[in-house]
Amino acid sequence: MRIFIKIIAVIVVIMALLIVAATQLISTEDIVKQVSIKVEESTGRSLSVDGDKELSFFPSLSLVLNNVRFANASDGSRPDMATLDQLNIHIPWLSIFSGELNVDKFVIVNPNILLETSAKGKANWQFDIADSGTSEQSTSKDKATAVTLPENFDISLGQVEIQGGKLTMLDHQNKTTQIIDQLDLAVLLPSLKQPLHVSGSIRYMDKVFELESSVTTPAEAINNQPFTIKLALLSELANVNYEGEIKEQGQDISGKLSISGDSVKALLQWQGMPLEAKEEAFNQFSLATSMHFANNKLTLNDIAVDLDKLAFTGLADITLSEPLMVNGNIDLGILDLNPYLPESAIAEQAASNNDKAETKSEPLVWDDSELDLSALSLINADIKIQSRQLFVQDIKLGENKLAIKTHNGKATINLVDFQGYEGQGSGVIEVSTNKKPYQITTKFELAKINAEPLLTDAVGFDKLLGKGQLSWNLSTKGISQRDFISQLNGELDFSFIDGAVKGVNLAAIAKSATNIMSGNLAAVSLDSDFSNAEKTDFAALQGTFILSNGVANTKDLSLDNPFIRVLGSGDIDLPQTKMNMQVVTEMVASVQGQAAQDASSGVKIPIKISGPFHDVKVRPDISSEVKDKVKDKVKDKVKDKLNKLFG
Repeated sequence: MRIFIKIIAVIVVIMALLIVAATQLISTEDIVKQVSIKVEESTGRSLSVDGDKELSFFPSLSLVLNNVRFANASDGSRPDMATLDQLNIHIPWLSIFSGELNVDKFVIVNPNILLETSAKGKANWQFDIADSGTSEQSTSKDKATAVTLPENFDISLGQVEIQGGKLTMLDHQNKTTQIIDQLDLAVLLPSLKQPLHVSGSIRYMDKVFELESSVTTPAEAINNQPFTIKLALLSELANVNYEGEIKEQGQDISGKLSISGDSVKALLQWQGMPLEAKEEAFNQFSLATSMHFANNKLTLNDIAVDLDKLAFTGLADITLSEPLMVNGNIDLGILDLNPYLPESAIAEQAASNNDKAETKSEPLVWDDSELDLSALSLINADIKIQSRQLFVQDIKLGENKLAIKTHNGKATINLVDFQGYEGQGSGVIEVSTNKKPYQITTKFELAKINAEPLLTDAVGFDKLLGKGQLSWNLSTKGISQRDFISQLNGELDFSFIDGAVKGVNLAAIAKSATNIMSGNLAAVSLDSDFSNAEKTDFAALQGTFILSNGVANTKDLSLDNPFIRVLGSGDIDLPQTKMNMQVVTEMVASVQGQAAQDASSGVKIPIKISGPFHDVKVRPDISSEVKDKVKDKVKDKVKDKLNKLFG
């Protein structure tokens, strides 16, 4: 805006000189020639009028210039910085003698203005003036680039219009081009010391924007002094409102900014970034904030964001550097991400949940596609995030607090407070991507967690009931999902009470030992698949898994059941997606279960749990040696009981 004001002011000043010269009855050609000389002395650029020149004196001074050109910088991408099809000015006679320049009519037809920045960062609106008459060469450039109004000089504009034309902004450093065209603007300026009002419409990227703007005291803007500005842009895509102060020739900007619209999807489509989303997602949006930009740092305070039914608040600051620096504190409120997840992910999960019991499980295959996490090195961040509730697919969490820090390709995600599934916890994830293979470490402690809904919602595993503690300290490295699984190392501990393991009834399998006692092994069901109709209740379930290269080994798995005691050991091979576990069940003889004083029957039944994840088998371990030992043990136990009964 300040640039346009300067350009208009320079043109008006030049035209004033033209009119004053006209009163001295100099020819139009001479007037244009003299003005061109003055412009070149002031800016180092030439001003040319290639078309017809019309000058009339009655009823008012009138000047019409056609095909006006203002030269570009010597290293510019085209010869002219600005061209005008026509410039039409009418000035009342009385204004010349009053000392104030009042313009009845000032019309610019089809301006074509180029604002460009060279590859070295130099702007073409910065004028280089050679000043051979002074030895202070180091300061002459800065003085020449500033436009200063003469004392007591003022302008009053009547009918001021820009009809058609375009403004091109070209950045050779970033290789970007932006074009604003179909200009249809009207200007109201009672005085340079009173507010300037601009209204009308422009077109940007094939969309028309209605414009309302005002600048307090344009004289301050022209003289590079702080000034305030109001701006409103209205369109079918979005409405933008800004009110604030501009200082230091646009290097220091502050004020209140608001943006709102009816569709994020339509806005992204306009920017060439089509977004596929559900009908209820990414629609109405709004952003309101107090902002300040200075020294390449954008500070946003009192941020209020609304998106559909979501509402966020917070503050942030962004430093334009390499890498980008972002700091923030964001409150996400009640965050339901389900409407914003891809349809495919929701559909796949729903189909998986519905078909689990009906369709044969498929083998689990880890993806070995290379992951690209290099974008993490493009930003250094320190962000605190909190939410009162969080919903992601079937996962439901209560109040949570996160602290995210990234620096030079390393990220730390600290779960400061976790509330969900009737429990709480904390943890940290560290990711290092500054070199390959990427490295990830994670350490979490969760307490009083309700296992079934947590594991069901998170990974679709609904076989474990109960509440308890869960903790892990794991690390891995790689460049793909398969790598991360194959290089997983660390420890996982758990302890649950008053629950059940669904899918297998270890007590029933162990009780089938009555058939083994008689030697009738053929009557024993030696194979069992997981079935949701079966379960093993427990008063306590606990264990520790040590992971090495993706293989989890345990030697202390234990389960206490009213009728059996279970001890387990073995491996869960994550890379090969298979397991080989052995549990030993010991029967509780009394129907009083855990309350019995002589609870143990002495009969121990080894049970194998093995196979690929999609087809796990559960069977008693009845090798010939085991059979004989079990048979002898049971017979001895029966014999002892008979002796007690019959003497």
